[in-house]
Amino acid sequence: MMGKPIWIAIPTFKRPAELRHLLETLARLVRGQDVMVLVADNDGQAADGAAVVEALRGDGYPLPLRLLRVAEPGLCSVRNAICETAMADPTMRFIAMIDDDEWPQPGWLDALLACQAQVGADVVAGPVDFHFMGKPPRWAGQTLVFRPERRAWGATGMLWASNNLLVSRRALEMVTRPWFDPRFNRSGGEDLDFLARLREAGARFAWAPEARVSEWVPPERAKLSWVLKRMWRIGFTETLARRKRGPGRLARLALFGRTLGILALRTVGLAGLILPGAHRVDVAGQWVKCWGRLYALSGGAHSHYGAL
Repeated sequence: MMGKPIWIAIPTFKRPAELRHLLETLARLVRGQDVMVLVADNDGQAADGAAVVEALRGDGYPLPLRLLRVAEPGLCSVRNAICETAMADPTMRFIAMIDDDEWPQPGWLDALLACQAQVGADVVAGPVDFHFMGKPPRWAGQTLVFRPERRAWGATGMLWASNNLLVSRRALEMVTRPWFDPRFNRSGGEDLDFLARLREAGARFAWAPEARVSEWVPPERAKLSWVLKRMWRIGFTETLARRKRGPGRLARLALFGRTLGILALRTVGLAGLILPGAHRVDVAGQWVKCWGRLYALSGGAHSHYGAL
């Protein structure tokens, strides 16, 4: 296949139905002349993602579609393999990252590229809307876990995730390899660490509100227990990334003191649970998030993923 300036990169692990839906949506919404779709299957056993790619190829999939099998398990392994493969194409200018349980809304890729061109950004992100497979719980609007992020269009400060992200070749050349630190392979937080390193290297970030993707929320995630575990993990992984940027003893003590102060405030804030109209799930989630931070500061280890 000839080189392409825009690579749409999809890491996948044991989500064949969701992956097929994503690829079929891309085929309807994206023009193929400048695009390469790369599916990186991180399942070394069943390889369900690879089977989906081969089936779509056999059916005459309209976009250039490449399969990458990544045997080494883990978030960082598959993301680094994607970057390595795309960078090997000298004509590649951008990687558009999207997860296998998501799908783009109309105008997604054009909005990312237009924002990048107008702002001159190295990295552009957009919001994620949540699509419940069943009936949403009545408290779904009370948690940031299920609320799309809102920002003004254009240049912005820190970005937080890689599930709807346009990364330029220049950005990938600004940081040392591996792009995604293997120390985060099992915990998550590898995208936060990657973006923090880019910011420190001087990369320019931007936000494109019209570059929207949707994400499936299966029934097992539409539970209060899952949301609180998610908040705990956010606190844990954010703190791991901060510890890496400030590894000294004094930096750790300062972070520990700040975390204790936030925990005290969040504990007092639990009284807000009794107030009418309170976002009770957010209040409880922020408190739980503090305990995830303390666990990371205590040296705790946490493996959230089997592979991806």
